[in-house]
Amino acid sequence: MLVKKLSSTIEISKIQKEQIYSNSQFESLIVSVEKGMEIPPQPAPANAGLYLIKGKLSFDIEGTNYNIEADDFFSFEKGQMHGLKAEEDSKFLISRILPE
Repeated sequence: MLVKKLSSTIEISKIQKEQIYSNSQFESLIVSVEKGMEIPPQPAPANAGLYLIKGKLSFDIEGTNYNIEADDFFSFEKGQMHGLKAEEDSKFLISRILPE
């Protein structure tokens, strides 16, 4: 069993990530993104769900932009091109199924 306070994990400075859980089928990461920083479009390595803990993100999925705010959940599928820009200092949890 793992107990972790997600809001107090990694500091928000540029772009940082920390794996908080992993097994042979599934992993969860905490990612922090400083306001104005961008993660360029890239193919999703697995089906994933993103839960925004704090902040605001402009999230692009295959050319369609979504504005998400704290407490929003967003999912996307393996292979989908996705990227983001932090509109505010932000922190999110991303959980994904690992490829077999």
